[in-house]
Amino acid sequence: MAIDIKNVSSGKISTGATSSSKKIKNSSIADSDSDGDSSTDSVELTGKAAQIGSLIQKMMAMPAVDYSRVEPVKEKVDNGSYEVEAERVADKMLDFEAGYSRVR
Repeated sequence: MAIDIKNVSSGKISTGATSSSKKIKNSSIADSDSDGDSSTDSVELTGKAAQIGSLIQKMMAMPAVDYSRVEPVKEKVDNGSYEVEAERVADKMLDFEAGYSRVR
């Protein structure tokens, strides 16, 4: 059974499988479904899942590079006035490593 997750932000996911294509062993269930209903199965997502889907779509729409932050640094590098703050870089590296080790 295939599940379409492309439209996560809508809050519903469709499996694409029709109820008439399923094999039903229980005769009382089979009798109630014998009218040939061709509705598709669906799953309702929680509000958080829909919110995450919406955030993912917003992130995908954003540009990969924020040129308003890149240009000032590029100018400093080009004119030779950019200085690396070694202690700040080391602190950021240690923070990253500490966070990475907590995830593992």
